[in-house]
Amino acid sequence: MAGSSLSDVVLRGREMLRKGRERCRRQHDGGSRGTQVSTLVSDLYDDLVLEVWNQACADYFDSATPAGVALVAHGGFGRRDLAPYSDADLMLIVRGRSTAVAEKLAQALTRDLVDIGLEVGFALRTPREACSLSWSDPVIFTSLTESRFLAGSLKVFKRFFQSLRHGAVRRGGRLVRDLTQARQEERSKWGDTNYLLTPNVKKSRGGLRDIQMIRWIGFARYGEVDLERLLKLGTLTDEDYRMLRRAYDFLIRLRNELHFRENRAQDVLDRATQVVIAKAWGYKGREGVLPVEAFMQQYFDVTRDVRYAARFFADDNRSRPLIGQAIERIRARRIGTDVLMGPTHIWVEASKLREFSLSLPRILRFMSLANHHNRRIGHHTWQTIRKAMQERQPARPDAESVGAFLSLLSRGGRLAPLLRRLHELRIIDQLIPDFKRTRGLLQFNAYHKYTVDAHCIRAVEVATDFADDPTAMGRRYRRLKDKTLLHLALLIHDIGKGYEEDHSIVGARIARKTGERLDLDASSIEILEWLVLKHLSVNTVAFRHDLNDPEIVIAFAKEVGSIRRLELLIIHSVADLAAVGPDVLTDWKMKLIEDLYLRTRRYFETGDLDADQAELADEIRHQVRECLGDETTAATSLGLLRQIPLSMLRREKPEDLATQLIHVAAALDAGQRTLCFSQYDPIPSAMRYVVIFRQGDTRVGIFARVAGAFMSCGIDILRAEIVTLEDIVWDEFWVSDPDYPDQPPPERLDAVSSRVRDLLDSPDAPLPPRKRKWSVGKKDESETLNVLPTKVDLDNETLDRFTILSLFAYDQTGLLYRVATALSQLNLVLHFAKIDTHLDQVADVFYLTEADGRQVESKERQSQVRQAVLSVISPEDQDSADA
Repeated sequence: MAGSSLSDVVLRGREMLRKGRERCRRQHDGGSRGTQVSTLVSDLYDDLVLEVWNQACADYFDSATPAGVALVAHGGFGRRDLAPYSDADLMLIVRGRSTAVAEKLAQALTRDLVDIGLEVGFALRTPREACSLSWSDPVIFTSLTESRFLAGSLKVFKRFFQSLRHGAVRRGGRLVRDLTQARQEERSKWGDTNYLLTPNVKKSRGGLRDIQMIRWIGFARYGEVDLERLLKLGTLTDEDYRMLRRAYDFLIRLRNELHFRENRAQDVLDRATQVVIAKAWGYKGREGVLPVEAFMQQYFDVTRDVRYAARFFADDNRSRPLIGQAIERIRARRIGTDVLMGPTHIWVEASKLREFSLSLPRILRFMSLANHHNRRIGHHTWQTIRKAMQERQPARPDAESVGAFLSLLSRGGRLAPLLRRLHELRIIDQLIPDFKRTRGLLQFNAYHKYTVDAHCIRAVEVATDFADDPTAMGRRYRRLKDKTLLHLALLIHDIGKGYEEDHSIVGARIARKTGERLDLDASSIEILEWLVLKHLSVNTVAFRHDLNDPEIVIAFAKEVGSIRRLELLIIHSVADLAAVGPDVLTDWKMKLIEDLYLRTRRYFETGDLDADQAELADEIRHQVRECLGDETTAATSLGLLRQIPLSMLRREKPEDLATQLIHVAAALDAGQRTLCFSQYDPIPSAMRYVVIFRQGDTRVGIFARVAGAFMSCGIDILRAEIVTLEDIVWDEFWVSDPDYPDQPPPERLDAVSSRVRDLLDSPDAPLPPRKRKWSVGKKDESETLNVLPTKVDLDNETLDRFTILSLFAYDQTGLLYRVATALSQLNLVLHFAKIDTHLDQVADVFYLTEADGRQVESKERQSQVRQAVLSVISPEDQDSADA
């Protein structure tokens, strides 16, 4: 629609909206409370809607108010807690005979409000239809509970809302169950913990939605949504009411900030915005804590309190069937003098509860009982304990409390939920004081989804879930007679984060101190300290080294020392990795970990790793030879087969490797120097490109050329493995192609393969420029987010033949190509590589030698290599090249 054809009401409305949002922004920037700004936005929306309503009444009804129709704001608009770019949810409630009138008004409202620039949700319903939909759809019910009269017939509105209120209270039990279930489903999408690193301030757990849930449940039970009215009715405690008001204002102000910064509706608090807001709001850092971490710790404190209040309010108002409650009481048996246990719950006798809740040892023993019998703690019991612990002054735990805590840790069951409750009560802080520092502590990378404390407890939960796991990992977990050390190590394994020193080293010191505080024996303390110190070693060896190299496995076995420690460390590593976030523990990574475990265990049991390797390689080569048959290129195929190392032999099925050998041999016999072919690998869900190149005199820079070819196609290398035969380089690359999230079409695969062949066959040709579009779904973030240092380590001790270069850095466009180019320019030969990219981080390992086959030996040469790699990562890191 051209600007000149817009109606006067739209033009006026646009100007009102522009000036109104500017006024709201000034109010916000001036430090006004979130609720004040939100009210100002709601007033602005009211004015715009009524402007259009009045114009429509003038156009169609000579400015008279039409009978039988009521204009209603609902949802956030009805609640009057709009953010600057929120939707305006409107409904016309209409008596049946006024439908034609309502349709004219609806057309004018939707057309003009959208033209003005508002996002409008609109419905036209009779009172009966609106109420009926509310009983069947919890989303509609929650929105309509917040209905507010705007214009039209007040009588129609009152009749509708009275019917809604009375109908809700009659159906209260079912509605509360439906609301709770719908909220659980929403949390599973937006985050079932309030400790998310990039939370949605509206929908994640502990966010605005949970405060709204209290209002909606209040309406279903008592016909009231106002928190103050719920307080007067005695359904909210004074403490929870005050906390919710403070939290509501903080979250509303934060949501307003997000909308103003984006100039659009935005509820996700991403990492870059966290940094900016922390600075703008004046948060100060302290030793070991950045300003952004201080800001987010406050956010997590607020959302944790909201989460608890919302859950308790829901529990209080969720009606368990009377027959179920009766059965629970009738079948309850007494445990000790105070505790009763039914088929599903465990609780403390009401007359003894107050005295009981003041004793930390009794609370810990009670939780251990709940875990041992796999029972839920009764809600009233838990509420009383929660209040008592909030009032309790922290003190060093006595021997009885320590014993009860260790007893709790000794079993799986409901251990993780109980640890979360102990953490919320700050009881873990009293038992392990250093754990307090992890509360709400950010891990500033996209790799981790949770804060340090949430991640640690989640790791315990992953481990306890192994109890019912039919896999080998489940069998190993069940084999552990005493699981106390495993669970304790997982609980504290990242406790050293947030310090300048390596967190594993700091954590190991804290682990020893923790073991002494909990009065563990010397042997247990030593194992606990070792587990925390070495908790990343499985990942380092499995993901970054050649597991077919006996030296690697033997060195790892010596570091571990025994089968018992191996099993503890493997279970710990898998639980830790799975607790990082969804899709981190891939099938490929699990396969590598399992491979490392089996090889190391075999070494402990037989002490003869080399013989097993050679025997296995010979067996696989025999199977491949059987598949080759009498093909015409047998001599070349067999020559290649003899050179292929065990790592490649194990990677392919014998029949698939035979097919590849026939294809490669035929090309090489025909004088072709370069081959590139691809296939989909379902384990990592990625395309795999196999690049084979006859080197001749070209020994340096091959990997860089291939990486450059992929870069120029806009393809992201997720993983790479390099094998050098006598005269053949046989490289494999697992890649992500942003233009084709699923399997690329054949023409795309052919184009990429052709690009690789062209660049290898023409080593002096310049690389084509990379595509501007690099990847999908990655948001550019401030460089200040890269708070973890880049690391470039050179190791000549692990292997006799190669220098191992390990690189940790934040991912950047073309990073692998630049690193490979830097190494080739130093005339270094690349013999093996493992590239591991996850979200925003890379952890790459390269096995290098000088051109004459020697390790990179002198300190000057090592410094030169380190400086060259750092210089292509980011200029800021050059100063730390010799660190």
